[in-house]
Amino acid sequence: MSHDKLIEVKGLEKHFKHLQVLRGIDIDIYKGDVVAVIGPSGSGKSTFLRCLNLLEEPTGGQIIFEGTDLTDRKTNINQLRQKMGMVFQSFNLFANMTVLQNLTIGPVKVKGMKQADAEKLALELLGRVGLADRADAYPIQLSGGQQQRVAIARALAMQPDVMLFDEPTSALDPEMVHEVLDVIKQLAAEHMTMVIVTHEMGFAREVADRVVFIDQGVIQEQGAPEQFFTNPQNQRLKDFLSKVL
Repeated sequence: MSHDKLIEVKGLEKHFKHLQVLRGIDIDIYKGDVVAVIGPSGSGKSTFLRCLNLLEEPTGGQIIFEGTDLTDRKTNINQLRQKMGMVFQSFNLFANMTVLQNLTIGPVKVKGMKQADAEKLALELLGRVGLADRADAYPIQLSGGQQQRVAIARALAMQPDVMLFDEPTSALDPEMVHEVLDVIKQLAAEHMTMVIVTHEMGFAREVADRVVFIDQGVIQEQGAPEQFFTNPQNQRLKDFLSKVL
């Protein structure tokens, strides 16, 4: 872990009408950190992740990304979002475009990259996720695991400073889960900063530098995986782990 603070979250709150989903989240994420976020369904994990790039607008608190307060009305959020890659449960690929076109549209349209450079980068990234031979395929011709790997490559094509994963394997058949997790493990080995909401406990334990347990809209416990899984302090976390491990 480096000492460069990439994201600083202070007192983050989120209400949906009368429902308070996040009740004051404080966390710092450093450059090169791999943070796994776990917790029961409805605990606020995905909402927390979606607040980090303002897909959900926080009700209160601050999110400071690379020194800029994202919750400040004057912040150009679209510009900062380019530096935050996001991978969802559903693959969200453009069905009418080839894999290659899916990867090049963002860099060309948003970042003004030359088409040839964008294609070179896209092919390199497809190689990294093991899909170099599928550049001309359409999403419908790919398995779920392949589509999710394309979605990761597409997010990487924007050359982000942090990757946010919202349960990237939960929509996949069990035998396809490992191929997506292997790509994320590879990114971790390359010191990509990542925040990963996941149900895969073994994966969280293996890949994360730090595991965060969110329940009832607050961080109940966080720590290094070994300590976190073998010697949890928080009673809610103990109960949760006894059900899922």
